[in-house]
Amino acid sequence: MTANWIIVTGAVLFFVLGALHFLMTVADMKEPKKFAPAKPGLLEELHNTRMAFRKDLKSFWRTYIGFHFSHSIGIMFYALVVIYCALARPDILADMTARIGIVVFGAAYVLLSRSFWFIIPFIGSLLGTALIAVGMAMLY
Repeated sequence: MTANWIIVTGAVLFFVLGALHFLMTVADMKEPKKFAPAKPGLLEELHNTRMAFRKDLKSFWRTYIGFHFSHSIGIMFYALVVIYCALARPDILADMTARIGIVVFGAAYVLLSRSFWFIIPFIGSLLGTALIAVGMAMLY
């Protein structure tokens, strides 16, 4: 059962990152600070423009905020699925394809955070994925 708890620990790191991202997005809906552009005046431009291919969108800023919400919810869902598999349905983890898929999904976030984001999500996703991978390797 130790391997399962190592997996859960890695998944909890992902959940915490997703939850913090969600909370920062909620805060930015009221008063943009965390994900707002550093360049003065650009936020107003984002509010006053839309994506070229969608005429029905209210603003680029709302689209951007929506992306942040979906990103947060997606990573929290991933974490909850991994926790569920490790604690309630460890039989699912007997399938090598499921184990590989779970680790590859985490590794994708490591690559994304390294390439496009900043150090906190990189370290968190790297550590989370490493713990999940170690736990998976300890199974069976």
